[in-house]
Amino acid sequence: MLKDFLNGVRVLDLSQFLPGPFATQMLADLGADVLKVEPPAGDPQRRLDSITGKPGPEDSRSAYYDVINAGKSVVAIDLKSEDGKKAFEALLRAADVMLESYRPGVLERLGFGPDRLKALNPGLVHCALSGYGQTGPNRLRAGHDINYVASTGALGASGIPEKPVMGWPPAADYASALQAALTMVGALVGRARTGEGAFLD
Repeated sequence: MLKDFLNGVRVLDLSQFLPGPFATQMLADLGADVLKVEPPAGDPQRRLDSITGKPGPEDSRSAYYDVINAGKSVVAIDLKSEDGKKAFEALLRAADVMLESYRPGVLERLGFGPDRLKALNPGLVHCALSGYGQTGPNRLRAGHDINYVASTGALGASGIPEKPVMGWPPAADYASALQAALTMVGALVGRARTGEGAFLD
C-alpha cells in the first residue's frame, strides 16, 4: 500500500509557501511522519487567499495551506531563542530528513551549519530547497515561481507579447517540489546502504 512506503521515517519541514511544503506533503502521503516547524508568526501561506494571492484577515485560514500540509503535525518554534534552539536540537537528533527553504547562510547564522548538523545527527538527510542554489551569483536573491519561469523565457510564450500571463499551476514551484521529494527518497535509499546522511542542494 502506498501509505506504508516511508512508515517510520521522521521528517522536519522548515519551509514555507508552496515548494517545500508540497515536497514534504508527498513524503507524508507515502507514510512519513512529517513535523512542520514554523516561526512563532506561522507560515505566511496560512493567510494567503487561494484566488487573489493576497493576505487575508489575521484570523483567516487558507484552504491551500491545509491542502499542502495535509497529514503533518505543526509546531511553532522560535529558532532565534535559546529555548527554541534546544527544542530544535532534540528534534534534529531524532530526525531522518530535514527540508528547509532558507536563503544560503541563514541556517548557519541560527547555529545549525553543516558541522553542527553532522555532530547532532550524522545520518541526517538535509535538503536545502532554495531559489538559486547555495552557490553562484544569484544565491542570495529572493525568488518565487514567477521569477524562475520568467528567467527561462517561458513567460514570453504565454499571453500576448505586450502582456505575458502567469500560468497556473505554478510550474517551477511544483517541479522543484517533485525534484526535492525524489532526491530525499533517493538519499534515504542511499543511507540504507551506507549508513551515511546527505546534503542535497
